[in-house]
Amino acid sequence: MRIALCDDEKAYHETVKTMIGQYKQANPDRSLSLSSFYSGKELLNHVDEYGGFDLYILDCIMPEMDGIELGTALRRRGDQGMFFFLTTSPDFALDSYRVDALDYLLKPVDKQLFFRSLDKAFSSLSRTAREMVSVKTAGSIRVLPVADIRYAERTGKRICYYMTDGSVIPGITFNGSFNDAVSNLLSHSGMLLVGSSFVVNLAHVTEVTKTDMVLTGSLRVPIPRRIYDAVKREWAAFWLNGGKYRAF
Repeated sequence: MRIALCDDEKAYHETVKTMIGQYKQANPDRSLSLSSFYSGKELLNHVDEYGGFDLYILDCIMPEMDGIELGTALRRRGDQGMFFFLTTSPDFALDSYRVDALDYLLKPVDKQLFFRSLDKAFSSLSRTAREMVSVKTAGSIRVLPVADIRYAERTGKRICYYMTDGSVIPGITFNGSFNDAVSNLLSHSGMLLVGSSFVVNLAHVTEVTKTDMVLTGSLRVPIPRRIYDAVKREWAAFWLNGGKYRAF
């Protein structure tokens, strides 16, 4: 698991580094690497140039860009990494879950609580690795990570998959209903059927307007007027409560 720590307090980098070293000793079968950053800008520049991390440990209170703002900026880039937030104050807890935080830890962090959070991250990483969907294309069968699918759209009798890397993968023509054709995609948590032509990955939705769902990558999916309230409610439940998903 690749971990990025962003905290403007240099002393705390040593604390986290020590705890991660102790965790590795207690769990020799688990691979971890740690990269340290001292500002949100430094971390974002690295992500833009070299790619993201599996886990981000972010201090909530930092100058220029706080941890919540940094997490939001990463999500807007389509980053699907996990977030731990570190802080001396509980005041950021609600905001942290708006960017899908895996955990929220108060400083000074208790070692056993930190170890438990790392266990949770490894469990989530393993589960994410299993979340794949197979798509029949004209020349082969593609296996796509569900987390990398922003949305799927019906075009005639074909389904196109819009990916986080900007590519569009067209499936072969399907028989029967659209609902049946995307049933394997809808079986994954966070996938929402919107209208009669779209399946949207709620993890990539940054805003819901009266007419559209706004996604990472500046993409938009139209919302039928009759289901606007229900779609907005499901999106809010996803970020705030881990809600269940329905087809409309």
